[in-house]
Amino acid sequence: MKIPKNNIGTNIFITVILSLIQLPIIHFATIVYVPLFFMLVFAFFYGLLEPKWGWVLSFLQVIILISGYWVINKMGFEAANKDYAIFATHVSIFPSFVAAFFGSFIYRL
Repeated sequence: MKIPKNNIGTNIFITVILSLIQLPIIHFATIVYVPLFFMLVFAFFYGLLEPKWGWVLSFLQVIILISGYWVINKMGFEAANKDYAIFATHVSIFPSFVAAFFGSFIYRL
């Protein structure tokens, strides 16, 4: 599998954009599986983008998701299901790192 190699700045920009897209998905989802699915897909993509440093992109995603959730919450917007949104954002570190690992592992095969 050949994915064009970008520099790290471009990959960080892609990570920020995808994480910002993921924030409304987490905020408006009525079930917990939808945000977790998008976390897995995007983190898998980060592993493909950066086979050796995909964990950095996953860590950046986790930081943006957790801080973004609380910023949106402080702005006064209420999540569709608050418990699911909190769970999805604060548990995002585990599926994000695992999916990035599998993406980099498959890239190296």
